Amino acid sequence: MASTLLNLSKNARSLIGVMLLCCLSGANARDYSGLFAKVNASVVVLHTFDSPDNTPIRKGDTVSSSGIGSGVIISDDGEILTAAHIVQTADAVLVEFTNGEKIRANVISSEPAADLALLKLENPPKNLLPAILGNSDKVKIGEEVIIISNPYGFKHTLTAGHISARYSGKELGDAFSRGEFLQTDATINRGSSGGPVFNASAEVIGIVSHLETKSGGSEGLGFLVTSNSARKLMLEGKHIWSGITSVPITPRLATAIGYPYNYGVLVQKVSLDSPAAKAGINSGLIPAIIDDKKILLGGDVIMTVEEIPLAADKEQSKILEKLDQLEAGAPITVKRYYMGNASEISITMP
Repeated sequence: MASTLLNLSKNARSLIGVMLLCCLSGANARDYSGLFAKVNASVVVLHTFDSPDNTPIRKGDTVSSSGIGSGVIISDDGEILTAAHIVQTADAVLVEFTNGEKIRANVISSEPAADLALLKLENPPKNLLPAILGNSDKVKIGEEVIIISNPYGFKHTLTAGHISARYSGKELGDAFSRGEFLQTDATINRGSSGGPVFNASAEVIGIVSHLETKSGGSEGLGFLVTSNSARKLMLEGKHIWSGITSVPITPRLATAIGYPYNYGVLVQKVSLDSPAAKAGINSGLIPAIIDDKKILLGGDVIMTVEEIPLAADKEQSKILEKLDQLEAGAPITVKRYYMGNASEISITMP
């Protein structure tokens, strides 16, 4: 009898333990449906296009989408924050809203070294619901966040997670040297880039930038550029959109292209409707692998901007300071090296 009672007692304790675990799991489970409903209309799908025949894409032209990304509306007049790498050299960008409507947008500012870009809708609708930019300095490690984005084209997908760490851009490498970044374990994949990261107060505290992966998919190592970086660089500063992607000149690269100097950047791609394209800057054409990196040869080497050599981050900061003093429409003097010759051209300040 005592043994039976003891077994019953053990079984009862096990049952109570299971019930407690279930209750605790239910208590810890977070319902994000209200937060999603509150902010989803501010999230947009970005469709980017490349012209197949190197001619500008005009309104009404029939082309196919070459890329997809995400963005977030931040103003009533149609300003949208996104990641620079999505739109930097796109020949056209269409913004898709939750109701399926699509409106063309133009890049008005970008900073590739922080992976940030600001778009402006050509004909913004009157019923926009912009998101609120929060103060990312207040974000704590361990804080819960959600991301709404378009991974692999699956529109308005919500993923949830936590803030895992905070980094200066330089800690993540030269490619991100001008931004501040937060790490998250919330799932992001291709197409998530540019998507907003919201805190529990429905404020945007970051813009999805990139993930670190060995498998090609999400491994819980996602990075977002902070909202305060976005505010400082895109809304308060003056960062023009060049429409260029480039790689720095290295000794091996200089030797490979017959370039006689140790500074500058080799142009990779140029957006057809950008200030750089209008000034005659040439894209790369010939695929090659140098220093284990895939690059395009045959384009211009940009040597100096406003007589300042493109040599190091310090010099690039000087260039930005000088450009800040220029008004829209002012000429920007650029020295380039192309086909064995150095020459100066003028790019119009947007």
